[in-house]
Amino acid sequence: MEISAVKLRNSYQINYVNTNNLFVNQNSMCVVETEHGVDIGRVYRCRKHRNAEVKGRLLRLTTPDDLKLIPEIEAIEKNAFDKCREKAKAKKLDMKLISVKCLFDRTKIIFYFVAENRIDFRELVRELASIFRTRIEMRQIGVRDEARLVGGYGPCGKQLCCVHQSEEFEPVSIKMAKEQNLNLNSLKISGMCGRLLCCLGYEYKLYKEINKDMPDPGTHIQAGENVYVVTGVDTLKESIRMRHKDRTVEIRKSDLEINNGKYSLKPEVVTRIETVEDDAAEEDMYTL
Repeated sequence: MEISAVKLRNSYQINYVNTNNLFVNQNSMCVVETEHGVDIGRVYRCRKHRNAEVKGRLLRLTTPDDLKLIPEIEAIEKNAFDKCREKAKAKKLDMKLISVKCLFDRTKIIFYFVAENRIDFRELVRELASIFRTRIEMRQIGVRDEARLVGGYGPCGKQLCCVHQSEEFEPVSIKMAKEQNLNLNSLKISGMCGRLLCCLGYEYKLYKEINKDMPDPGTHIQAGENVYVVTGVDTLKESIRMRHKDRTVEIRKSDLEINNGKYSLKPEVVTRIETVEDDAAEEDMYTL
């Protein structure tokens, strides 16, 4: 089955849909039917079906008449947003309206909102339905979904990770930040949503694999007759900085041996350290 990745109008989300035997190129504008209804989207990329979950199908390429309807639909969305916020405030509903989406065929208007508790919006829905004469759906979302809908850029300068994620968020824990030796200040490792950064999970497995046999700071390492103490670890460089008395040495992960859970340096590395100590007696720190 041939599938295409499509970004729907007024959304950053990528949906994988069946091309339905239509020939489409990247950046083509299409009318798409998804589980939520009919809408317009732009083809993000085309490829063979692998493991992506297909949720919908292409109906046709857009026509000039289809494109002329977009400003009208956007005007409905703006009006619906203002009306909903006004009526929710009048009814003193403790909810924050985030976004409004009107389907291309105008069969439904979806209101996305954030609230700490459950909201009884039945009366609000009835009033909105009488105004817009179509189905009304109120969808309560979390703060991470809010960030995904609103969009924006992270401290790295790139678009927010959540924008490109599938509907289900991958779990992120503080353990991932610790594994990557990151500053555990909540402001440093939190995204715009106030939750832990999604990107913490991207390299977690790699860091975990590299750190598997790396000593923690404070670990004692036997080097011949001397015992060094690990003062720092650089995971990506796979290097360890250790100190004995007034001498600091930087070694590679491959220079270590582990016996019964205890670290020691390989004999040839110990020889190199002793040679360097004799040749660089005036230096405080040296790299092997």
